[in-house]
Amino acid sequence: MSHEPQLFRINPGSRESERIEEVDFARLGLRERRDIQEWVAANPSILGEDLLIIGKEFSGFDITNERLDLLAVDSDGKLVVIELKRDDTGADAHWQAIKYASYLRRATAEQIVDMLAEYKGVSQEDATNLLLQHLGADDLNALNNDQRIILASHRFAPEVTSAALWLNNKAPGEDLLTCVTLTPYQDSDTGSLYIQAATIIPVPGEEGYVVSIGSNSQPPASGSSLGDKSRRTIQQNKNDEITRFLKKVSELTLQGLEEEIRPNRTSRWAGQYWVGGKIWRHYHFWYQRNPWGNRSVDYAVNLWQEDEENAWGAKVEFLHNLKGLQEKLTDVSLDPEPYLNPVGTRNGIAVNARSSALDDDFADRIAQMTRRFIEQITPIVDGFEEENNEEEA
Repeated sequence: MSHEPQLFRINPGSRESERIEEVDFARLGLRERRDIQEWVAANPSILGEDLLIIGKEFSGFDITNERLDLLAVDSDGKLVVIELKRDDTGADAHWQAIKYASYLRRATAEQIVDMLAEYKGVSQEDATNLLLQHLGADDLNALNNDQRIILASHRFAPEVTSAALWLNNKAPGEDLLTCVTLTPYQDSDTGSLYIQAATIIPVPGEEGYVVSIGSNSQPPASGSSLGDKSRRTIQQNKNDEITRFLKKVSELTLQGLEEEIRPNRTSRWAGQYWVGGKIWRHYHFWYQRNPWGNRSVDYAVNLWQEDEENAWGAKVEFLHNLKGLQEKLTDVSLDPEPYLNPVGTRNGIAVNARSSALDDDFADRIAQMTRRFIEQITPIVDGFEEENNEEEA
């Protein structure tokens, strides 16, 4: 029994199949950097996951001139060193990549933004937005929370696969090193070239192929990585009922606001966190100008399901970390009556609402509350910023 991948051409008329032969990249005159690297950079999904390439032929290390093939960020914010080999990895490809990953362990979010801006030829602001969009997040706090490696080659030396399996077993669920085969096939009739990509490490488990007793809605096994859970949560939340509801609230909120106070940055989807045993979902509004920055000062709409069936709670709040601003918020007049709202290291002001359903009436009510926040509080913040700038001048 052969476990090697095969590729066949099917003739729809005769219904006959003909095997397309596997070839070597070298035989076709294809090279690592000129060809394979360019394919992966243009379409990183060939490696089997959602990656944002942030650098090619990166060599910006301080005390070594070594150069890695491709550098990427995965959907969890980890930096991914991608090393490409043509037809054989040799015995030491993993060691080379491990060195590069170690060099990147202290890379800051600012440095990563700079890398992407240089690679894409865009501004730092555009690079930041690309990263936020890729992460499905409102900030870059998760960026470079860890590092990992992807090796891609036509064939892998056993020294490399043995080391990869050992490393991954030492850190269960982390998948520090991924091995992807890129197998070339050429159709002798048409000359067309095909690449078959397959992840061989981590080794696929049997869980997806068996039926067991129990609910298919049970949480993942304890061996699942936090990254996998986060990725699944992000994908589930991006277009679920609550995200759609809060996007509707956002659209209603922004309607009719004067241009100078209309927020020009909003969340792309509703994130989540735990409060008192309940899952709260949050959606944010803020501005590109100071002092709003990277959401250090912002408006937030929070939504959660109450203990009663089909009952929902909402909180609209303004949060900030500006010394001296909180006392200016005591004169804000809102309906319902607002309350001062310290949260962690930030202060603010908030109002609550409740509904039996996520319907149009509730969306409109939350939008009206949020709009009143923006209309009353944004001028206060802008004036506060002007006063501080004048004092510093």
